[in-house]
Amino acid sequence: MNLLITGGMGFVGSNVARHFIDAGHHATLFDIRPRKLDYLDEVQKSWNYLQGTVTDLEALERAITTEKPAAIVHAVGGELGSAYRHFDVHVSGTACILEAARRHDLYTVALSSGAIYGQLEGNEPVTESTPFGPVYPPRDNDAASAAPYSIAKRLAEQWIELYRNFYGLKVACPRLVWVYGPGSEDYQLQGGISLMLRKAIAGESLQLPYGGDTFCNFVYVKDVCDAIFKAVASGKSLTFNASYDRGYFMKEAAAAVKRNIPSAKIDFGPGIWPSKGVPIPRHGISMPTNRPTDNSLAKKEIGYRPVYDIDRGVGEYADWMKKHWDICSPDVVPFHF
Repeated sequence: MNLLITGGMGFVGSNVARHFIDAGHHATLFDIRPRKLDYLDEVQKSWNYLQGTVTDLEALERAITTEKPAAIVHAVGGELGSAYRHFDVHVSGTACILEAARRHDLYTVALSSGAIYGQLEGNEPVTESTPFGPVYPPRDNDAASAAPYSIAKRLAEQWIELYRNFYGLKVACPRLVWVYGPGSEDYQLQGGISLMLRKAIAGESLQLPYGGDTFCNFVYVKDVCDAIFKAVASGKSLTFNASYDRGYFMKEAAAAVKRNIPSAKIDFGPGIWPSKGVPIPRHGISMPTNRPTDNSLAKKEIGYRPVYDIDRGVGEYADWMKKHWDICSPDVVPFHF
């Protein structure tokens, strides 16, 4: 099977490609720019790259006509900046993907986000039927991009529902949380587990009087890839959460880093991580809820079983980062503070 992956050279897209290749399939990586990735270099004969943007419907159709994929994975993401860019990529881009898939009758996986749930109170798990909370005005602990990103993902999901119900297109829509792991792009290396590991490996300290009680729905990228693989294998049209079976506080993530790198000087004080007036910006810390996402639907419908707890995920990511320090070090991607 050939798989067309939009955003295929990005963090999640490239990992998805390797997951399908390891299962004996081929991947066509459709992206605006190429990127060198070690885990794709190892399997060069099993993928090819096509340059293009997801907002170009004609380019998408040419790719489909030429490559003849059996399915599409829409994995475009990244740090987009302005509200307009979020709309352009996540809404207009998704609309183009769906229209191209409709014209060629292709099963599609369109990645969504746990940020879609908005600002929720309480601590109980969030299911796919949980009513959305507000996303604006942004709270003091929300990243600057949280509101436009959440709104764009909500609009994209509405467009997905339109294509499901009006055209009968089969679309799986996994709601991802905070994904981490090998292949993170430059901006992702500045936040969360990536930042902690880079600081630890570089021998620098990260000790702050706040942030330890910030709740994060971390999920390792290989668990996400498995969820996408199982969705394609099932052929089912559904929206589902794709996370680990529990969330973690930042202080727990810091402890996992120190267990894997005993020399690490990573410590956070009590309280949540604010977004303003601090030397380290939140970056990826934008999931606006303290509630973990419930994976029951994905387990029931597609057999999803996440296996990477925080220690296993951090350990594997640390090993990869050390091996590829030439692309992760502060000499190449300077710390922002």
